[in-house]
Amino acid sequence: MRLAILKVILWPKDTSFIPRTVLFEPGKLNIISGESGTGKSTITWIIDYCLGSEKCSIPVGLIRDVTGWFGLHIKLANTEMIVARRNPGDQQTTTDMFWLEGLELTVPPIIVEKNARVDDLKHRFNQICDLPSLDFVGGEDVGFAGRPSFRDMSSFSFQPQHIVANPYTFFYKADTTENREKLKVIFPLVLGAVSASTLAVQRELKDLEREHERLRRELDARLNSARAWEAEVESYYLQARGLGLLHDSEAPATGWSLEKYILELGKVPALVRAMDIPDVQEGTGEAAAAEFNRVISDEDRLAQETGSIRRRLDKVQQLSTALGQYGTDLVSQEDRLQGVGWFEEKLQDTHVCPVCAAVHTDGNTRLADLQTLAQEMKVLTASVHQAPARLDQELASLRVELREKEGALSKARQKRKYLEEQSTALAAQRQRVRQIYLFVGRVEQALENVAASRNVDELRSQVRELASRIVLLKLELDPGKQRDRLKAAVEMVSEKISRYARELGLEHAAENVRLNIRELTLQFSPLSGRTDFLWEVGSGQNWVGYHVAGMLALHEHFIGMGDNPVPNFLVIDQPSQVYFPEAWPSMEQTPETNGKSDRSPDIEGVHRIFSAISAFLGTISVQFQIIVTEHAGSITWRGLPNVNVVGNWREGHDEFLIPAAWMPSA
Repeated sequence: MRLAILKVILWPKDTSFIPRTVLFEPGKLNIISGESGTGKSTITWIIDYCLGSEKCSIPVGLIRDVTGWFGLHIKLANTEMIVARRNPGDQQTTTDMFWLEGLELTVPPIIVEKNARVDDLKHRFNQICDLPSLDFVGGEDVGFAGRPSFRDMSSFSFQPQHIVANPYTFFYKADTTENREKLKVIFPLVLGAVSASTLAVQRELKDLEREHERLRRELDARLNSARAWEAEVESYYLQARGLGLLHDSEAPATGWSLEKYILELGKVPALVRAMDIPDVQEGTGEAAAAEFNRVISDEDRLAQETGSIRRRLDKVQQLSTALGQYGTDLVSQEDRLQGVGWFEEKLQDTHVCPVCAAVHTDGNTRLADLQTLAQEMKVLTASVHQAPARLDQELASLRVELREKEGALSKARQKRKYLEEQSTALAAQRQRVRQIYLFVGRVEQALENVAASRNVDELRSQVRELASRIVLLKLELDPGKQRDRLKAAVEMVSEKISRYARELGLEHAAENVRLNIRELTLQFSPLSGRTDFLWEVGSGQNWVGYHVAGMLALHEHFIGMGDNPVPNFLVIDQPSQVYFPEAWPSMEQTPETNGKSDRSPDIEGVHRIFSAISAFLGTISVQFQIIVTEHAGSITWRGLPNVNVVGNWREGHDEFLIPAAWMPSA
C-alpha cells in the first residue's frame, strides 16, 4: 500500500497560535535527533493514534495539556489525505475525527468540529488496501479469524522503543493475546500464501458445505419418510376394506408391492364421491345444539336459584332457634325486675325504705332508673314473643318456593337427559359419514406424501452437483499447496533476514536464521541441531539488530509482491538505546580518546543500522519511507545517502515537538 507521512500536525488549544507541523519526505530515511523529553517518541504514538488505534498512547502531561487535535498529512498513491483526531482529554480515547481527501491539500489553521469517526477512516483505508471483506474461516464463530483490517498491518509499521530492543516481543502489539492471535492468522495473507480470491473460495466452500449438508439431510428424511409411508399405506388399505369402501377388493397378499397398494387406494376418493351417503338437512344440527344449550342454561339457572333458596331457609331456621333462646333469657331478666314495683309502692306510702329504714322525702333516682329499665324490658319481651309467628310464616313460604324450584329443576334435568340421548343417537348416525370423509382425506394426503417422498430425483441431483463443486473447490484451495507457498515465503524472508544480519554485524548471522510465524519471533538453528529463539540469544545489540533486520526483510518481501496491504512506511524509535550510556549528554561529536577522535564501537553499531536502512532504500523498486527518532547525533549517519534530517531537537537548535511559545509560562 502506497502511504507516506508528509507532516505530523499539532493544533493548539490556544487558537491564537498556528499549528505545529513536522515535515517528512517520502522515500527517505527521516531522522529526528534530540534529547530526552523533547517529544521524539511521541511522534510514533501520534502517527499510530491518527491512523485509527483503539487507544491513545500519547503521553499525558504537557503535550496533551496544550494540544487540541493531533493530525497527519498523508500522501497516498493518487491522492492526499489530512486526518486529525481530537485530544481525548480525560478519556482513554475518542472516535472524533476530522478528515479531508483530495489531490493537493492545505493544512487548515483551526479545526472546529469533527466530520467523521475512526471507523469511517478504517473503512476507507481497508478500501485503499484492497483488503477482502471476508473472514478467514467463512463461518459464524470466527473468533480471531475475523476479516483482516488496515489496523492489523500496524504490527509491521511500528517499532516503538519498548519493542525494538525487546527479546520477547518481535512485532508491535504482539504483546497482547488478541493482537498476537490475529497476527498469526493474517501472516499467510501478507506473505502472499493466500489472497482475497482464496478467502472468497473458502467462503464459497463453507457455504456450499452447509447447503450440501442441509440437502443431504432433507434427502435422507425423504427416503426415511418413504419407507415409513409404506407401512402407513398398507394399514389404510385394510381400513378402507373395513369401512366397506372397497367392496370388490381382494385381501392383500404377502408379495404385494407398494405400487399395488397405491393403485388400490387411489380408487377410494372416486368411490366415496359416487356413494349414496344420506345428506344432513341444513340447520338441523345447529337447532338441536341451540335447544340443548338452552336446556343446560335453564338447568344451571334453576340449580343456582334452588341453592340460594336452600341457603335462605337454613339462615331463617337458625334465626328462629336463636330467637327462642333469646326470648327465654329475656323472660328470666323480666322476672328479676318484678320486685321493683313492690319496692316503689312501699316507699311512696311511708317514704321509709323497707330494707334500711332510711327516709326519702324527695324520692330515689336509682329506683326511678330501675323502674325505667323494667318497663323497657317488658316492651322488648313482648316484641320478641311476637317474632316467632312472623318467622314461621317466612319459613313456610320458603319451603313452598323450594319445592317449586326443585320440581322445575327435576323437569329440566329430565329434558336434558332426553336431548343427550337423542344427540348421542344422532352423533352415532353421523359418525360413519364423518369417519368416511376424514379417512378419505387422510388417504389422499398419504398418497400425496408418498409421491413427494419418492420424488427425490431432483434433490439427489442437487446433492451430487454440490458434492462435485465442493471437490473442485477443495482441489483449488489445496491446503498442501497453501502450506508450500507459505513455507516458500517464510524461506525468502528468512534469507533476507540473514543478509541484513550480516550487514549489521550481528552474532549468529551465519546460523540458519528463520522467521517463526507460529511463535512470532526469530529462531536460530546452529549446526548442533539445537533450536534457539531470539530471547535466548544474548546482547541488546543483537535484539535491536534482528528487529531492524526482520522489519527490513519483511518489507522488502512485501514490496516484491507488488500488491500488498502493508503500508510502505516504518517508524523506529530509539534503535541506539542499547549502545550509548545515559551519561553521555550529546552524541554530536566522537568522544575524545588519547587526543584522537575515533568512532567508538557503539557509534559504529548505530552507524551500521542507519547504513543498512539507507542501503535498503537504495535497492528497493518503490518509494518507501522510514522515520527514526534518536538520541544519537549526526555522526551516526553522516555521509549516508537517502537521509533527511527532520530536526535536531536540542537546546539552541530546532524547536521541540511543542514550540516554546506554547509553554504555559511563555
